[in-house]
Amino acid sequence: MSLSLPASFNYNLPDSRVFIIGLAGGADSGKEKFCRVLIEQLQKSQIVDSSKVVLLHLHDFYRELSDEDRVSVYSGLYSFDHPDAFDWELIAEVIQDIQEGNTFRIPKFNFSTKTRSYEEHPKERGSPTVVLLEGIFVLYSAKIREFLNMKLFVELDDDMRLANRVARKVAEVNPDPIDHVLTEYVRFVKPAFDDFIQPSKKWADIIIPRGSENVTAIELITAHTADLLGRPPQPNSTRPSRMNSSNSTFLQELTGSPGGDSRPMSKASFHSDPNSRRASAAASPVPSKSILAVSPNSVYKPVPE
Repeated sequence: MSLSLPASFNYNLPDSRVFIIGLAGGADSGKEKFCRVLIEQLQKSQIVDSSKVVLLHLHDFYRELSDEDRVSVYSGLYSFDHPDAFDWELIAEVIQDIQEGNTFRIPKFNFSTKTRSYEEHPKERGSPTVVLLEGIFVLYSAKIREFLNMKLFVELDDDMRLANRVARKVAEVNPDPIDHVLTEYVRFVKPAFDDFIQPSKKWADIIIPRGSENVTAIELITAHTADLLGRPPQPNSTRPSRMNSSNSTFLQELTGSPGGDSRPMSKASFHSDPNSRRASAAASPVPSKSILAVSPNSVYKPVPE
């Protein structure tokens, strides 16, 4: 199988020496878990230590609420699943401060009081090497996308996301009634996904089915980050890297071509089942759904299984 990435993919570490990964996806699709597994893998592979990785959550960048907003919140009419609910200027400011090596403040949104507090990161600690920004609208804003060196989208079935949401909400210290969870989902969460989040998938460099269960995606992203930072993964990583050998590069790992493939690149969707990959190589010329390079303009329609 030949797996490729789009021509817009940034293969070079920026001048700031900070590698910024953006991860979007529907609510309760497992974005935060994927980020934490990826960070754990980067640390196990001795690519970066914990002090050099910053994880930013988009939900901590909710804008300050006005008195009118608070009335809407307590009436159940305020949508936290709309782009207008976020402070986009603050997000850009924090990322820019990180890139420039300045002191930066990471906000923390208190969902009980609906207020923000801040954790200051003085520049004496040193600049982070890797920044992960995760959230439902990470790929929505063109201004924020310009900061991202790698744009990811976690894809999970609608029913699974709803099931995850219900399980999370009822397990909280002060659980929401199930009817409230379902009303909120129908009124705000599902429309936001259909109107804003799903369309933003077209900006993703890599689309990741199954989230943190997709080991192949995590390994390839880890390897690419190591390649940019000049630190090959150590033997204790999930799978030894061959990207520094004389006969292979990271791009060859992606394309599966011994000499590197110079064909035009397209969006990639990572799938970790080796049996499906072997089967697809001997299949008909029509690509199977499991290896199709995702494109918003694709005319390919999957055959029902």
